[in-house]
Amino acid sequence: MSAAAPILPSDTTAKIFTSDSLPQASEKTSSSSVTSYIVTFVAMAVLALPFVAKALRRHQASKKGKDKTRGKEDDKSQNGHSGEQSDRDSEQNGENSTTTQAEDSLTKSIEDQDAGASAGVHVSEASRDQTASLEAELQALHARLQAAETSLADAGKEKHALEAALAARVQELIETRAQLGEENTRLMAENREALDRAQRKEKELRESKAVLAAARLEDRLTDQAVLVLIQALNTEIEDTAAYLAQQFEFEPKSPSESEAGPAESEDMAEVYERTTEILGPAMVEILRVSDHSDDQTIIRIAFQGGMIEYSRWMSTSWFFEDPEDEQLLTDIYHRIRIGQDQATAGRWRALTLSHVQELIHGEPELGEYFVDAFVNVLLTAGFASDPSTLHELISARFADRILRLVRLALGLNKAIGAEVTACELKTLSATPGVAFDPETMRDAIVKSRAEPGETVLCTCELGLTRSDKTAAGGWTRRILLKPRVIMPSGLDHLLDSRQATPTKTEKEA
Repeated sequence: MSAAAPILPSDTTAKIFTSDSLPQASEKTSSSSVTSYIVTFVAMAVLALPFVAKALRRHQASKKGKDKTRGKEDDKSQNGHSGEQSDRDSEQNGENSTTTQAEDSLTKSIEDQDAGASAGVHVSEASRDQTASLEAELQALHARLQAAETSLADAGKEKHALEAALAARVQELIETRAQLGEENTRLMAENREALDRAQRKEKELRESKAVLAAARLEDRLTDQAVLVLIQALNTEIEDTAAYLAQQFEFEPKSPSESEAGPAESEDMAEVYERTTEILGPAMVEILRVSDHSDDQTIIRIAFQGGMIEYSRWMSTSWFFEDPEDEQLLTDIYHRIRIGQDQATAGRWRALTLSHVQELIHGEPELGEYFVDAFVNVLLTAGFASDPSTLHELISARFADRILRLVRLALGLNKAIGAEVTACELKTLSATPGVAFDPETMRDAIVKSRAEPGETVLCTCELGLTRSDKTAAGGWTRRILLKPRVIMPSGLDHLLDSRQATPTKTEKEA
């Protein structure tokens, strides 16, 4: 009888340990799946231990019962089957040895499984902790992912809203641009129309100004009225010069003084310089070398020349005080005359002159200029006196005559500067040393004959010029009154006639 085969676990139990029941990890299985498989395997091994132990006990009990039955049967047939018994014992011993080895192997396997189960329990606990940590981290990542998805969704909504707003704004700008284009076209058309109207108005204005200029705007004073003022000033200058010349007596000059003139000191050099500024070098030289003790004709003519130059300056001055301000206003008016029509320039001149002269504090002391001219002429001619004493004497004795001169000069200034705007009127004198021009000057000595190329010594009467602006922007100039001048030939003739008839006064035409 062959030995019984060892009892194996039931199919259900055996299936727990088969390799087919374990999940096979593929190359693409994640680390979390492998951990899950290990935990599952350990748990199944622990659950299978009771079934394995129970099967082992059943196997041992069945083997003992069979051993007892075999002993009884062996005793009955011991005598007849001694030979077979010997074989059977030998076989039984082999089976027992095999069974014992199987039992030892199974026991060792169970012990190993118990140890593995214990280790698996520890591994399972560590795996559970790691799994819990991973699950917590996974949940956190999942929460962050959800938050990111929510934020992304919100950003997407905002993007769509911005795109919609941008599209609306672009459309609005397109419409606005179209409207602006239409408005610009309309404004350009209106601007062209306005420009055309302005050009027409400008043309009409120019034509009107030309008509007004041709019609000569009515001024408060006529040319003839201004000529009357100039003649009154010339007469007063002539009378004052004759009167003052008779009030001073000169001592006779020695032959050396007549040849070289008075000794020139530093003070006298300054006197000569100031006299030269208004009378010129030729007249100054005549004053220095001439003997004035018997005849004051040269003194009278020099007085006239000095008063004429200062009266001319006063009649055309803007401000009377600061030369820089004077030049500034002159330059401004020159530019206005070029750029504007005569009526506009004349009105500007009249208003500016009136307002500027109102800025002068008190009445200007213009009489001092005439006094200085008288003092310089007398000292240059050799009158023996101190300059300051002579200045005080003339200022005191001839104040009334000097005041009349100043008032006549200022009246002429107002007349040609503020009361005439339709044209430009200007007083005229000849510069000492220029060549005599009969077209613009008159010889003061009628009976004299001017030599060719003869120059002017000084001016003894003011003249008057008138300038009108043409429609083309040019100027026409007319001399309404020629200035009367003294030349060397005329002075010689006058002196000769005075020596021939000392009591006779030379009348000027």
